[in-house]
Amino acid sequence: MFITIAVIFIVLATFLLIIVNMFSDYAARREQDLRLIMNHAHNIIAETEELLLNQNQLPYSRTLVLVLHYRIVRALKKRMLDPKNIPVVRERMAEEEKIISEIKTKYHDAIAFRPPENDTMAVNQLRAIRRLRSILKTEIKTGIPLNPSDIQKEDRRLYVLVMKVNISNLIQKVLEMKRLHQFGTCRQLISKGLEVIQKTGVKDGWITEKQDLLTQLRSGLDAESNSLKKKKESAQKPKNQESKEMDEIFGDKKKW
Repeated sequence: MFITIAVIFIVLATFLLIIVNMFSDYAARREQDLRLIMNHAHNIIAETEELLLNQNQLPYSRTLVLVLHYRIVRALKKRMLDPKNIPVVRERMAEEEKIISEIKTKYHDAIAFRPPENDTMAVNQLRAIRRLRSILKTEIKTGIPLNPSDIQKEDRRLYVLVMKVNISNLIQKVLEMKRLHQFGTCRQLISKGLEVIQKTGVKDGWITEKQDLLTQLRSGLDAESNSLKKKKESAQKPKNQESKEMDEIFGDKKKW
């Protein structure tokens, strides 16, 4: 009898130990998953806030700003899974809801394009646009409370903005090569720019204006190249004449 009770006790103890270990493993995995969710949400908020600060470098529409703030709200909801974050997150959620309400009623689209001043600025603009387009494609799948067609239009606007940054940067390089009289490189850059514009078929006043400018620059290259060539030839003639006269004076005398 005693042996039977001991065996039963050992079996129950083993069973309870297994249950405790399973619960501990579950709790550890849950804690790890929660940390991953919290870190991911934190990174989303930090990235989105950084992009919102880029409004001084890129033209942001109302739709784009709303998408970014709704993205922050979505990340904040994930942070509420941790009870320790609830008070702080609720306060931040209230701030975001107020901002969203103000954007809907007071925000004016600032979509005037600001050309990059140098290669570094162009690279930063292109990097930011690439991140923004990726966010739009992600957020449209999350059921964001915005018209999907508005988001698609915004993605198209950002696509055109990529072209504007690249064309603006290309024109700066063309003008620099022209100043250095590197006409061959100029022609290559102009041909590349015009080819890109023609292939995309984008109808935009700014791009059409730059297309006309590139065409004018290409037309003027031959004239400027010929003018520079003539100047070099004119400058070379006196030297050739002087060399000829020196040969006549100091050259071998003909024997008569």
